[in-house]
Amino acid sequence: MKNNLLLIAICFSSILKSQIGFGTASPNSNSALELSSTSKGLLLPRIQLSNTTLSTPLANHEKGMIVYNLAAINDVVEGLYINDGTKWQRLYTNQPNIGDVYYSFATTDSKGWYKLDGRALTSLPAGAQANAAKLAIFSALPNTTDRYLKQKGASAMLSLGGAQTVTLSQLNLPNITYTGNTSTNGNHSHQYADRGYTTWDHKIGTAQFANTASLANQVTSAAGAHTHSVQVSSGGSNTAITIEPKNLAANAFIYLGF
Repeated sequence: MKNNLLLIAICFSSILKSQIGFGTASPNSNSALELSSTSKGLLLPRIQLSNTTLSTPLANHEKGMIVYNLAAINDVVEGLYINDGTKWQRLYTNQPNIGDVYYSFATTDSKGWYKLDGRALTSLPAGAQANAAKLAIFSALPNTTDRYLKQKGASAMLSLGGAQTVTLSQLNLPNITYTGNTSTNGNHSHQYADRGYTTWDHKIGTAQFANTASLANQVTSAAGAHTHSVQVSSGGSNTAITIEPKNLAANAFIYLGF
């Protein structure tokens, strides 16, 4: 009986004021219902959805309906869902954490995200500076210009490394010995032209130098079977090799708050 009287009183009050207040005698004039408490919260209906496209367990989709789903099946997980009139939409926030980094085509700071461009921390708000210190960033933001982010390994956090090109040195070449020789012709001599040895006839004088019979077909002494060394140029120019893959430029930002 007491509960019935309370319900009647609430309904009568709502008719007079057009607002209902629980825990407050003066509900907000812009609200149809206001709950007020310093130690309690609002407990939404807890149901089990089966699919975002199905209204089940509701008979029909109702735009604006909010529930807490307990099921984890098909394409639904536990959490808050709102119905848009044709399907269920999950309600969740994507609040970044201090130190989160992302790439963007944006060019300026926005909503606690700061461009990693090497600027001094003193140019940032005090709160952002304090959060940067928690990440061991003390004097300036890292500069990611022409750099890629990589997973931390043996190197220290925030350390810089890598290069866009590499030049091979002798140490980088394979440990292979190339050997070879020219073809051999056995025990042989080499022919050459020379004035050779001939008797000087003073009556002929210099004219005898025109006699080439004694100048041709002179040969060296045989030197046994042997080869000759050959030197070939590689034609190289010590040009560095580019190791940077094809890419699309973007800016990197870090979340430090305000």
